Amino acid sequence: MAHEGQDVVTIRLIGAVAVKVKKRFLSGNYPVRFLALMAWVAIMLAPQTAGAQCRPGLVRNLPPRRAMPAAYPQPGRESSRVSIEWFGHAFFRLISPGGTRILTDPFSFERGYPIPKTGSHAVTIGKETTNHSGLEILGGKPLVIRGLKNGGLDWAEVDHRVGDVRILSVPIVQGSGGGDDDFGGFGKGASFLFEMGGLCIAHLGDLAEPMNPSQLRRLGKVHVALVVLSPRVSMGAREMAAFVQRLGPQVAIPMHFYDDEETLAEFLRGFRRVRRLNANRFYVSRRTLPRPTEIVVLQHN
Repeated sequence: MAHEGQDVVTIRLIGAVAVKVKKRFLSGNYPVRFLALMAWVAIMLAPQTAGAQCRPGLVRNLPPRRAMPAAYPQPGRESSRVSIEWFGHAFFRLISPGGTRILTDPFSFERGYPIPKTGSHAVTIGKETTNHSGLEILGGKPLVIRGLKNGGLDWAEVDHRVGDVRILSVPIVQGSGGGDDDFGGFGKGASFLFEMGGLCIAHLGDLAEPMNPSQLRRLGKVHVALVVLSPRVSMGAREMAAFVQRLGPQVAIPMHFYDDEETLAEFLRGFRRVRRLNANRFYVSRRTLPRPTEIVVLQHN
């Protein structure tokens, strides 16, 4: 907590100095303006914290030819790798370098996937349907973090710390009509952002349309994106590929495509670098991040 307070003070001081430098730039002669501009750029690009700071972030080309302020996680203290494990549909387990285990959108028994053993510290629910909120399949008593409140009628404001993981939510529009519990029409949902091990990992949820600039500012810089591919309930493969290209994560992992190889292939055609793993687990750290964007395809159990 003391470090967080120091970071806030540091950021405020940097902001005050940047304002003074900017005023000097606007009022001075050309040589002074140039020096002031260089100083302002150095201040804005200077590291502000040592740990993961996923937002605000820089989103490319949104809106066109306009950059948003960036605060990238700094590599300062390199930690061990993060584990990302896929059980099928939108259900993942993230394990931080400190051993904190976070589950996302567990499916129900009816989904038909094998039920994994999933002792965890917390579980996030981005959609109040049985295939995304199957708490009955989980072991133990994890902290349940819901992206919606009042029975799914309103967005919740999520900002939790669980062990060495910070969890934040971004409100989204989800769903797109259909017949069963997973196809409930357009409605409210949540994407979740996980800060762990110096990485920013986004579970985009059942995103039905590209995020607007306000949502993207809240999402910030993303290193690893877990992306839905399903024209029945969210964005289709081609639309999601275009959105991922604009978002620019280092790694994108497709999910929620109902094991439809044609849907997956359509998404993959939008990228030059694709890595298929014969496993349901992927390990990543700040040191091993590829350049944007590599698609990693996992095989669930």
